[in-house]
Amino acid sequence: MKPIPLTARKAGAVLAALMLSTALTACQPQASAASTTPPTSAPTPTAPASGSSDGSQSDAPQGLESFYSQTIAWKDCSDGTPFKCGTTTVPLDYEHPDGRTITIALKKLPASDGNAEHGSLFTNPGGPGASGIETVKDPAAMPEELRGAYDIIGFDPRGVGQSTPITCWTDDEIKQSLAAPDDGSTNPMKPLKGVTSKNVPAQDKIDQGAANAARCAQHSEVPELLDHVGTHDVARDLDILRATNGNAKLNYLGTSYGTYIGAIYADLFPAHVGRTVLNAAMNPSRYRTDSDAEVVAFKEATLRQYVEHCQAQNGCPLTGSMDEAIAQLTTFVDGLDKNPLTAPDSNVTVNTQDATAIVQQYAVEKPDWEALTAMLTPAMNKRDGTLMVKAKQSVPDLSPNTTVEEAVSSANSEVMFGAVICNDYPDTGGTASDWDAQAAAEKKSYPFFGGTSNAMEAYCRGWGHRGQTPPQETHAKGSAPILVIGTTGDSRTLYPWAQSLTDQLDNGHLLTVKGYGHGASGSCAGAAMIDFLVNGTVPAEGTTCDAGPQQAVGGAEG
Repeated sequence: MKPIPLTARKAGAVLAALMLSTALTACQPQASAASTTPPTSAPTPTAPASGSSDGSQSDAPQGLESFYSQTIAWKDCSDGTPFKCGTTTVPLDYEHPDGRTITIALKKLPASDGNAEHGSLFTNPGGPGASGIETVKDPAAMPEELRGAYDIIGFDPRGVGQSTPITCWTDDEIKQSLAAPDDGSTNPMKPLKGVTSKNVPAQDKIDQGAANAARCAQHSEVPELLDHVGTHDVARDLDILRATNGNAKLNYLGTSYGTYIGAIYADLFPAHVGRTVLNAAMNPSRYRTDSDAEVVAFKEATLRQYVEHCQAQNGCPLTGSMDEAIAQLTTFVDGLDKNPLTAPDSNVTVNTQDATAIVQQYAVEKPDWEALTAMLTPAMNKRDGTLMVKAKQSVPDLSPNTTVEEAVSSANSEVMFGAVICNDYPDTGGTASDWDAQAAAEKKSYPFFGGTSNAMEAYCRGWGHRGQTPPQETHAKGSAPILVIGTTGDSRTLYPWAQSLTDQLDNGHLLTVKGYGHGASGSCAGAAMIDFLVNGTVPAEGTTCDAGPQQAVGGAEG
């Protein structure tokens, strides 16, 4: 049984929003608050075309010429698909480019017409810690409009997957973790468990961070990499990938944390920005603890809406006033660490963090409310965990691994999630007792989801490999148009973050998706993205889309 990840990250859609019809009829242009005149249907401005042309050493920063002038030796991948695989070398430390180097792995689906008129389209599914190579794997899922215009490229960021990885466990320990009881009592990878649990004291989280960092330094081929996995490093790698693929401009589709990479890239290299889509946008100007606190408040508000809905139905297990109902649910879930739910004929159990992730998964999207009630009713009334166990097995971050390869990938992704966050944000001060007091206060305001906003700050204190630069606004002055997409009911990357990022960017344009889900994936948003990436058409100001049904192809990790 794999350990519970550092955060419950729902699988969603990276290219899913593009696996659909190009008809724009579902889009609804609306007037902005500053004008009562509806925008015309002819979107402006237009993003310039960005084909494959001299992107090598001619635009290389001083001292990096040898990296920018590389030629990738593309070869057939070993999986028998039409994809090509290759690697690029980048500096471990950009402040010392003459020092040690690391490898970035790429996977390319060549353009269907053999021409790739617009060059390469780089993608990142989020995380942080998710494999871009694993996301780009099904040629049939790629929309033909993109396949005809671009070579589509996924890459594993530094530290992840097939790139030079951060490794924290031996193969034997990973095999042992597969056979460990579900409660994690004999799991050698147990230090990953519970980092974001609201019931774990801050000192335990500090200790977990320190234990993970020590193991990663011990087992990684390049232990110095622990200090160089931040988003600014990844963005600089991405510019080398652009150049070594012969692109004068970077065309990019980033989802969730992938939008953070894209925004930082645009700020560092505005003149190199081609057609960039940032779907489920993050706000790079916010500290992680502030963003996490905003997410807690949003999820708790959505949970209260669910409780209202539940209580309007017959047989809802949550009774009394709103506060009483939330208290019942909180008490039930918090008690599962001592007395986990079980199901007949299954050795899988549901503990507090499992149940919290399941409730989050289902409560934040109205279409899933009936299913959540169906799970909670037998669980709370009869301690029958059958449906919650099934739900745990269906949630990607909670379901058991079945192979060593899956366990290796999962372990790498989970530890990289923390490594990147710690590298991206400086230590903000505070002590374990301060954080415990803050968690207690947050739980009073948000009883179910509260108590977790400073979890990563405590973990990173123990991890020790911290960033030094405070978060800053991202402007990308002089860049080509950047399409930013936010979904009003996204509980992981909040809609106001997309609004804020659009306002920060010198040439940002917001597409609003009304509905639920992490990462826009309905036909309207997908068509708008295709039109932008293929034709350079920027949606008219104030354009909104209905979310439509989720079409999960690939994965949005962050």
